[in-house]
Amino acid sequence: MMKKWLKQTKNEKGLTLVELLAVVVILGIIAAIAVPSIGGIIENSKKDAAISNAQQVISAARLYAAGGGDTVGDDDGIVNASEISDYHETITDPWTKDEVETYTVTFEGTDLTPEISIEFTECNISEETAQTLSSKSRTEICGD
Repeated sequence: MMKKWLKQTKNEKGLTLVELLAVVVILGIIAAIAVPSIGGIIENSKKDAAISNAQQVISAARLYAAGGGDTVGDDDGIVNASEISDYHETITDPWTKDEVETYTVTFEGTDLTPEISIEFTECNISEETAQTLSSKSRTEICGD
């Protein structure tokens, strides 16, 4: 009995067309589920990079202010990109990889809390503090 079964299975080689089609269909279903998920992950990481860049600029502005004595920025407390560019790495737009050279940090209030306004291709950060950048979600800051 065993010899007969071994002889029969020895002659069976490869996959049938139905088995092959089943594998292709399963792979197609997995790809249909995975591709949109990966796209969302990439978009979220770009938003996180934009927020991180804004936090980096705020930190640089604080360093600039710490060495600035009594006055910070112009009469309105506004610090432009050219004034603090030595205090941070190059800021790049996560969507285009271009350098972002235009942004402002405004020091307001009695405690001189810095607020940043910076525009990226798909994320406009306007008058956000380091605290709000940390506490708000990426959707609240950058939108959908």
